[in-house]
Amino acid sequence: MTFARTLLCGGTALLLSGAAAQAQEACSTYKVAAGDNLRFIARAAYGNPDLYRLIYDANVAIIGAKADLIEVGTTLSIPCDPKTAAAVVPETSAAPESVTPVAATPEAAPADAKTIAAAPAPKPIAIVTGNGYAPFADETLPGGGMMTQLVEMAIFRADPGIAYNLSFVNDWQAHIDALLPSGAYDLSFPWIRPDCEGSNMLSPGDQARCNDFVFSQPFYEIVDGFFATRDSGLMSVTSYAGFEGKRICRPEGYTTGVLDAAGLTAPRITLLRGSDAKDCFRALAAGEADVVSVDAEVGDAAIAKLGLISTVGQNPQLSTIVSLHVIAYKSNARAVAMLAELDKGLMEMYQTGEWYDIVSSALALQRQRQ
Repeated sequence: MTFARTLLCGGTALLLSGAAAQAQEACSTYKVAAGDNLRFIARAAYGNPDLYRLIYDANVAIIGAKADLIEVGTTLSIPCDPKTAAAVVPETSAAPESVTPVAATPEAAPADAKTIAAAPAPKPIAIVTGNGYAPFADETLPGGGMMTQLVEMAIFRADPGIAYNLSFVNDWQAHIDALLPSGAYDLSFPWIRPDCEGSNMLSPGDQARCNDFVFSQPFYEIVDGFFATRDSGLMSVTSYAGFEGKRICRPEGYTTGVLDAAGLTAPRITLLRGSDAKDCFRALAAGEADVVSVDAEVGDAAIAKLGLISTVGQNPQLSTIVSLHVIAYKSNARAVAMLAELDKGLMEMYQTGEWYDIVSSALALQRQRQ
């Protein structure tokens, strides 16, 4: 997380250690203190930081359409908790019988009036991610996972008025093979960016990814490592040569760049493709694979979910740092433009402390689940 942490230290998020956002309650008002952001305030008011939009929508006239940093001393209205505030509708709420709505007729309009057709609303940005990628993306995780929360907050920071929809499609390879190239979706995440500039050993798939897709700035850095059974001896090898002749499973959709750079290509190894990380670890446990190549946090989550902690572990000697991105197909002009908006929103998140808040909360939850 070197990239992200470096940017964070240069922003106003250093105020995170203050006592801000601790006293407010739902159905009340709150005066903004140093270090506050909408997520902090929503967490204190509702116990759920993802309800930040509820507070924003109630205070858009004060905060502004761009949702820039809230000035210290600003008084915000904190709406009631939507889970506990039931709308009370009186039984006598029907309109009085004496009031009869009258439909407008052409005769009622001025003679020189002209009909002005409203401009059609822009089509929402269509974003696709998938399940089985904890802690980064999964419908069962709070907010859809860490990366989902980061992307949605980046959109909010860029412009709260940006219309988008988010879908989960579990065939990750289809995202880059069909869904983005066909225009069915505009953006997908999270994806590892191959070494498009510095490597001459890219696989055909990674080369196509470099040629055909545009990548956002890094949203998060991960440690990409190797997992093996504890009795295999492969957890203690200190060079990639120790994996030669082995069956290495890497989930479908993952770049093979980390393997290519290490010289772990056919015929030196047999590459297996699981549908997801858990599929690869099942193959490992069944003796159908010798090594699983996957990022450390996803690997830890998968072996915990499958009950393999006592029998499977990560090689501590061999790993690579890579970054996670949002991607767009190059020919999709509006998607490419949207990446620029996400990059701007991401920079604001470092300044407000929201990036750190989302990441630390997601990682803490992940440790609890293991």
